[in-house]
Amino acid sequence: MARILFLAHRIPYPPNKGDKIRSWHFFEHLAQQHDVHLGFYVDDKRDLQHIPFLENMSASLCFETVSPFRQKLRGLVLGLLQQLPFTLAAYPQKRLKAYAKRLIENDEVDLVFLFSAATAPLVMEKDRIFKGLPVVADLVDMDSAKWSAYAARSRWPFSALYRREARLLRAFEAEIAGVADATVFVTDAEARLFRQETDSKGRVEAVPNGVDLKMFDPDRFSAGPKNAAEEPVVIFTGAMDYRPNVEAAVWFCRHVWPQVRRAIPGARFKIAGAPVAPRVTEEAAKADGVEVLGYVEDMAAEIAAADIAVAPLLTARGLQNKVLEGMAMAKPVIASPAALEGIEAAPDEDIMLADGPGDFASRLTMLLHDSDRRTALGANARRFVEAHHAWKPALAKFDRLIADVLERKG
Repeated sequence: MARILFLAHRIPYPPNKGDKIRSWHFFEHLAQQHDVHLGFYVDDKRDLQHIPFLENMSASLCFETVSPFRQKLRGLVLGLLQQLPFTLAAYPQKRLKAYAKRLIENDEVDLVFLFSAATAPLVMEKDRIFKGLPVVADLVDMDSAKWSAYAARSRWPFSALYRREARLLRAFEAEIAGVADATVFVTDAEARLFRQETDSKGRVEAVPNGVDLKMFDPDRFSAGPKNAAEEPVVIFTGAMDYRPNVEAAVWFCRHVWPQVRRAIPGARFKIAGAPVAPRVTEEAAKADGVEVLGYVEDMAAEIAAADIAVAPLLTARGLQNKVLEGMAMAKPVIASPAALEGIEAAPDEDIMLADGPGDFASRLTMLLHDSDRRTALGANARRFVEAHHAWKPALAKFDRLIADVLERKG
């Protein structure tokens, strides 16, 4: 049993967002085997109710509240004044850094686990880790590449700000890999890109995400034959304040959905997930047959009630949980090339790939007219996730990584 300091840029519970799904499974797994000290930021006051639950699982706990607005303001102002990436400047450090330093100086920690680049400054001093402790840094995705993509799709002055963020953050990601004993990404593709972009000589590898196959199980829900007169439902899931999801929802409502409605007038499109950016609500209001659900208690139930899940992302990094969850629910998923990156499902067999408004609309219309094809594609999708994206093998790889780092440093 080891003593681990687990630092996350967002509270790891409840697992209702992509990053929190991953951080929760890693934290929960470590807490079952080790003494875990937990530090994190809370950016949604509703999550404060979960603090007692996490305290019961932790050897100790410390958190700091932040507001999304103040984070954006802080990131912009301090980032520009101090020549820092906005990603790092957005997070206050005093409270959590003091917590980490106290634990480390009192010899209460054997290993530090960093979840996201934003947490690295909490255990660094003059570009070194406190007391040279072993560190595993889970960067999940190469965020600097995401900012480069934003820059390519944006107009000045935002394009210039995004290019700046990409450059500074890439340098800091490389710095983290230089001091960490292992740097982790969610896919082999992200790990390869990181090695290429940073020329990293350190240990860089992938630990994939899994899917909770008990929660996202179609057998939890009655699946009686659907009345032919019922309106077909298409669903898109995710946090709708996250820029790639907002961009995708707006693009789909504006360029794809009108074509589908002309072919199938009764079709409905549901956008599920919170928080919801005003742009999503405004664009949905302009389109026929679109409903913005916002927060839902059980995302699996919403997916179960749909006929098809879509992931029309124009910008994406890493592994898309929304795609895997739709597939786990035995639903046919139509995904853009960006959304499918890192998922080695066979197009037209396990999943359907669509590129561009016309392609998306035609494939969606075809599937809505063909229930047998939907059933076959959905069944293959479920089998693929069971075989390749269960949490058990992912966590076993995670265990081996942690054990190896501890042994090498011991």
